Parts: sequence; C-alpha cells; structure tokens
Amino acid sequence: MNAEKRLQILHRTCYTYDGMVKLSPQKILLSPSNRRYFQVHTVHTSFTPAPQGINQRLDMEGNLFQQVWFDRLVDRFEIETNMEITVFPVNPFEFIIDKTFESRNEKGELTFHYPEEKRYFLLPYLDHDSSESISDLSSQFKEGSKNAVDFMVNITAHIHELCDHIIREDPGIWAPEKTLHEKRGSCRDLAWLLITILRREGIASRFVSGYAYNPDLEENHELHAWVEAYCPGAGWIGLDPSLGLMTDAGYIPLAASYLPHLTLPVDGTYVGNYSSTLESNVEIKEI
Repeated sequence: MNAEKRLQILHRTCYTYDGMVKLSPQKILLSPSNRRYFQVHTVHTSFTPAPQGINQRLDMEGNLFQQVWFDRLVDRFEIETNMEITVFPVNPFEFIIDKTFESRNEKGELTFHYPEEKRYFLLPYLDHDSSESISDLSSQFKEGSKNAVDFMVNITAHIHELCDHIIREDPGIWAPEKTLHEKRGSCRDLAWLLITILRREGIASRFVSGYAYNPDLEENHELHAWVEAYCPGAGWIGLDPSLGLMTDAGYIPLAASYLPHLTLPVDGTYVGNYSSTLESNVEIKEI
C-alpha cells in the first residue's frame, strides 16, 4: 500500500442457536491492536441482545478485548463492529536486527540466539513439535540464506510457491505435516506451518489474526491470519505465507498469540443441548 488511506471496516458475526441457551461470559477480540502504521479514529461495537455488562480488558499477551455477560437465555448472539482507521505507507524492511542474534556454526549454517532474559519470556513462542520433513525443509533454506531476514523472506516465499491458498470453512488448523503433504491450506494452516518452521530453527514466532486489505485482490474483505517473528532490535516482524510477502500497512491485527485458538474473534461457551450456526461477514472500503 503506497498511499495513505482511510478505511471503514464493517464486521458482523451472528451465532444462532436451535433453542434457548445460557451464554458464559464471552471474550470478544475485535479491537485493533496497537501498530505504528495506522491510526484508529472510531470503533463501535454493538451486541444483540444487549448484554448485562461489558468490560474493556487486556489479556496476558497484550491483546485488547471486551468481556460481555448476560442475565437471560438467548437464541441468538450477534456482534456488529464498525470502525474507521487511517493506514499510512510503511516499508516492511525498515528495521535493524541486533548483530548478536545470528551467527554461523562450524558447518557454515545460520543459527539464532536470544539473550537469556528474552529467551525466558519467549519460550511459548519457541515451543514446537516438528517432524523430519519440516526439519529438512527449513535446513535447506538456512544453508542458502545470507542472514535472518533473508531466511525468513525465502521460507515465506517458498511456502507460498509450494502450497495453494484455499478457503476452508471447517474449523480448526491442520497439522503442519498435513499442509506440507497436501501442498495446500487456508491462511491459518499456512501460518501455522511457517510458525513451526521458524520455531524449529530457533526463531520465536506467533500467530496473528485480523484484517488484510488489498484492493488488487478479489479476496480482500475477510478475516486473515499471518505470522510475526521476533528479532531482537527490530521486535515483531510480520510475514504472510499466503502471499509469500512481509506484511505492510494493509494488515490490521486484532490479536496475536503463541497458540492460534487464543486469537479467535469470539471465545466463549454456552449451556444448552442445542446446536449453533455461525454467520460472519466483513466489508472493507475506502472512504
């Protein structure tokens, strides 16, 4: 995105139940996270039916959320968010990584290191359970990469070239090995594959959910998932394996976590022996 743009984002989420149910307190992660490349002008969220209480909170990983609770039985739970933001052009390569982060071993391969005080905090973002196929893939890119940024850019581009990006309506995230074997996956599947690769090589990374606006693409009005990797000196660096690129001003994060399910826009349960149906729609337009 090469020019300043003012965007309106309309997001509607509706859960319909087959009977009257009791909702537990719901965690709503639909507030934009703080980033330097956009300014939030207004955010208005409405709930139907009206909840008994609403509280603005901050979770353990710094994500803004609303906690809502109800004093009645419901057969429908609808959330409508209307926000206006201005996004500014940003150079995704405009950062400097501490030289101590990367080195080469006796084989000439890149290795990555965090200071002990940072590594202790980053442990959840380094946890992984990778297979031999994941290890083989990441190793071949480490050998041919000049530095940490080169490695991250190369492996992100390779996932994009190797795997088809598909729209997958069923919930959950595929195991990285399944995505790699089938050479396809949703944005969240591709993000989890990249996270596993980065963690396998010692780069702390997290799962990010939010909106990605690109007027040049047909599918630019829905929730998206991407990756942020932590590099000392530069902080969290955005990578999108669905497009094979580093993230720019078109990415509006709502939540980031070491586990994907902790970034769900709505997190909560209900009591009642009834099934539920989810409908969701996002519209992004320039104003």
